Formats: sequence, structure tokens, C-alpha cells
Amino acid sequence: MTNAAAELLASKPNVLLDFDGPVCSVFGGVGADTVARQLRERLGLSERHSAEVRDPFEILRYAAAEGHREAVDAERELTKLEVHAIASATPTPYSAELLQRLTDRGQRIVIVSNNSASAVRAYLNQHGLTALVNDVSARTDADPTLLKPSSHLLHQAIEQLGTTSERCVMIGDSITDIDAAWASGVAIIAYANKSTKQDQFARHAPSTVVTDLYSLIAT
Repeated sequence: MTNAAAELLASKPNVLLDFDGPVCSVFGGVGADTVARQLRERLGLSERHSAEVRDPFEILRYAAAEGHREAVDAERELTKLEVHAIASATPTPYSAELLQRLTDRGQRIVIVSNNSASAVRAYLNQHGLTALVNDVSARTDADPTLLKPSSHLLHQAIEQLGTTSERCVMIGDSITDIDAAWASGVAIIAYANKSTKQDQFARHAPSTVVTDLYSLIAT
């Protein structure tokens, strides 16, 4: 399994890399539930409707269902919270080494993320990784339907690279990554960074699965 993943990765000149998970834990220092609570408070959302929601993206979707202005406000405030969280984001082991290895091999990299483009670029800059990434395809719009599992961000990344889906591989750590990759015609290496994910991923048939990033750079 590990060899298959490394071989698949090496066979594609373009790599679409998810951010929260494969690169870092965006809310690793603050907690997603804390960010969700802060976002609710900033938006003045009713506790009756949203107190149980601990995923900031669910808050974004909830706000978008209320109307365009509410969606714009929610996206703006979520971006601020994400950028603030980047200061304490936890790097994923071997993520920087993976970026360096891909660059050394001449592969091109686009970060594809439901997180805001501002947060992604802030992290890359903070950790000296900007030069290793060719582009960022991440959230810039208040419309949550454009986020993964939609294929929108992947198609955008493919256009940024001026290539085709057949010449790309994605690395992602969620079912939404797998579904978005297949919808885009892109091979997908699923990163099962939690023991429960392997069975979950199997039902969505990723190209291959790894449990750590080291296996992708060890050969």
C-alpha cells in the first residue's frame, strides 16, 4: 500500500494538496469548537439553532442559508478567525519535507483548501514554505457550495496549473477530498491520520491510502 502511494505520487507532475490535515492542523492550537463558538458570537446567531454545532463550516453553511449578506458576514469573520488561528496551527509531521521533496523532483503543487486563501498563505509565509507552492486554490467566496466536496476548487487548481486532471494527484484527509477528487477525475491518495478513517475511506474507494506522510517521502 505504501509503495503504491509513493509510486502514484511520483507518477504525476502536479500535486493538489489539501491544507487542514496534510499540511497542518489549522485549529490545533485553539480548537474547532472554540472557533465555532467565537463565530456564533460574532454573528449573533441564536444559541437555540447553533449551540450544538462545533464545526465552523457548519456555521458558515447555516449563515448562507439565511441569505447572501449573512453568508458574506460569516465568511469574513471566519477568515479572520482562521488567520488568527494560524499563529498556533500545528504542522503535520513531514509536511514540510514532503513539499520540499515534491519541489526537488520538479512536481508542481497547489494547495486546495476549504479554508480561506488568506489563512493558507499566512501559514506558508509563517513557515517559510511559500516558495515551495505554485499556487493556492482556497476559499475566497461566501458561497459554501463551492467548497469540497464540490469539484470547484480542484477544477480551479487544474486551470491555475494549465494542465489536465489526468496529470494530477490529490492528497487529502477527508471523505470530501475523496469525493471532490473523483468528481474532478483526479487520482486521490487518502491520508488516514486517524485510525477510524481507514474504514470510512474504504467505502469511497480512494486510489490508495497512507497513514503518515513519511511513507510518501521514504523512497
